[in-house]
Amino acid sequence: MDSVGDYVIGGREVGPVVTGFSERASEMSGWLTLGVPADAFNTGIMAFLNGLGMIPADLLAWAGIAKRLRKYTEIVKSVTLPTFFETRLQDDTGLVKGVSSVVLMLFEGGYVGAQIVAAGTLLQVLTGVEPWIGIITGGVIVVGYTMLGGYFAVAWSDYFQGAIILAAFIVLPIIAYTSYGLPFDELANVGGGSLTSITAGMTGWAALFGVISYAAIGLGVPGNPHIMVRFMGIDRVKNIRLAALVAQLFMFAAYAGAALVGLYAIVVFGQGNVAQADNAMPRLTLELLPSVVAGVVLAAALAAMMSSADSQLLVATSAVVEDVYHGFINPQATEQQLVRYSRYVTLGLGGASIAFAYLAKNTPIYTLVLDYAWGGLGAAIGPTLVAALWWKRVTAKGSVASMVVGASTMILWTQLSTVLNALNAMPSQEASPFLYQFVGVYGLFPAFILSALTLVGVSLVTNPPRGVDEHFDIFDKPLSAVTSEPGGGTPSYVTDGGRTTDGDGARDVSPKAVTEADAIRAHVEAADYWDEQE
Repeated sequence: MDSVGDYVIGGREVGPVVTGFSERASEMSGWLTLGVPADAFNTGIMAFLNGLGMIPADLLAWAGIAKRLRKYTEIVKSVTLPTFFETRLQDDTGLVKGVSSVVLMLFEGGYVGAQIVAAGTLLQVLTGVEPWIGIITGGVIVVGYTMLGGYFAVAWSDYFQGAIILAAFIVLPIIAYTSYGLPFDELANVGGGSLTSITAGMTGWAALFGVISYAAIGLGVPGNPHIMVRFMGIDRVKNIRLAALVAQLFMFAAYAGAALVGLYAIVVFGQGNVAQADNAMPRLTLELLPSVVAGVVLAAALAAMMSSADSQLLVATSAVVEDVYHGFINPQATEQQLVRYSRYVTLGLGGASIAFAYLAKNTPIYTLVLDYAWGGLGAAIGPTLVAALWWKRVTAKGSVASMVVGASTMILWTQLSTVLNALNAMPSQEASPFLYQFVGVYGLFPAFILSALTLVGVSLVTNPPRGVDEHFDIFDKPLSAVTSEPGGGTPSYVTDGGRTTDGDGARDVSPKAVTEADAIRAHVEAADYWDEQE
C-alpha cells in the first residue's frame, strides 16, 4: 500500500478471474443471499425476474463500458470516478467532483449499512443473539480488513467469498431436489396458484409495472462505483473478455440458485411458518444439511455481505480522501499521507455505517439495498458515466443537474406513496389503475429516465468541453501506445487527474495522454543526468 492508487484500485494489477469474481461478489451482497430467496418466498417464480435486468445489464457493462473506462482512466491517471468526471468534463469549478463525491458517500454508506443489517439478521437466526451484537461483530470484521488492506484485500477476499457463494447456491438446490423433487407442483397448491405465475398472479397495469420494476434493477449497474472500479483495476485491457465470462457464469448460477432456495423454503416450511422472509435461506440450510456442512454453506451468506460491504466502504473512503481532501483541502498531500488518511476515514465511515445499520435493523434487506443504495447510485451516477464514455457533447453542468435530479427523485419516490396517503391524494385502484400502479413502480425506473433527460437537455444548452474528439480517438489505439509502460499500468498515479495550474491561476483539467517521449524525459530528469557536477 505505497500509494492511494494501490489502496483504491490495487495499482491496476488484479487479474481477470479475481476481477470477474470480485465484480459479481461485490454486487450480489446480502441482497442476493437473503433478499432474493426472501423475494421468491413471497412472490414465487416471479423472483427469477431479478435476473431480467441484471444479467443483460452486466453483460452490456462489460461489453460497452469496461474497456473504455479502463483505458480512459489510465490515460488521464484517475483512480476514482469523481476525479475522472472532473477531468473528462473539464470542470474547473470543482462542482462535478464535489456533487458526485457527496452522492457516493451518501448512498455507498447506506449500502454498507444494509450489508451489516443482513449480517445481524443471519447471526440472529444462527445463534439467537440480539441483532445489535451481530451488527457490531460483522461491522468490525469488514471495517478491519478493509482498513488494513485496501483494494487488494477487498478483491482477493471477494474472490474466495464469491467461490463460497457460488458453491452454496449450486449445492443447496441440488440437495433440496434429491429430497423433494421439483418444487413447482407443490407451489401450485399454495397461494391460489400465484406462486407459479411469472407475474405473481397480477394482471393488467400491475403485471406490466411489476415486470418493469424487475427489469429496471439493471439500470443501476453503470452507476454503482464498486462495480466500475473492477473495470478500472483489471491488469490488462485484453483480459476484460475472460473476466466478463467469469462474471456472467457466476451471476447466472447464483441468481437461479438463490430463487430456487426461496421456492424450496415454501415447500419445506410453508409460507406461514417462517417469521421473516429474510430467514428463508438460513432456515432451509439448517433443515437440509448436517450442522457442520450447514455452517460452511451459511458462511456464503456472510461472505456475500462482507464482499459487498468492503467494496462499498472502499469507494466511500476514496470519495472522502481522494476527491474531497486531496482534491479541495490539501492538493499537496503525499501518497503516504493519503494512504494513512484513507485508513482513518475507512474506520470512521465504517462506524457511521454500523450506526445506520442499528437504526435500520427492522427494514427488509431487499428494500434497504434497492431503494436506499443501489437505486440512488444508479440514477445519480449512471447516466453521467455512460455519457462520459460515449457522448462527446456531455457537459459538466449537465452532469451536475443530472446527479441532483436522479438522487432527489430516487429518495422522494421511495416515500411517494406514504406522502400521497398522508395527503389523501393517493389515486385509487378503481378510479385510476394506471396511476395507482405507477406510483408503486421501482423508483430507479422514473429516476434514471428523468436523470438522463436532464443530462441531455442541460448539456445541449451549455458549452461542451474542448478537444474531446482527440480524446475519443485514443480509444481506437492500444493502451500501450498512449501510456508510459507498454502492457502495464502507469508507474505513478497523478491521482487528482493530472491537474496543473496555468498562468492565470486556473486549474487545468484537460486530459493528458502520456506518451513514450514523456516517459523518456521523466526518466532522464529523475536521473539528474544533465545536472552540473559539483
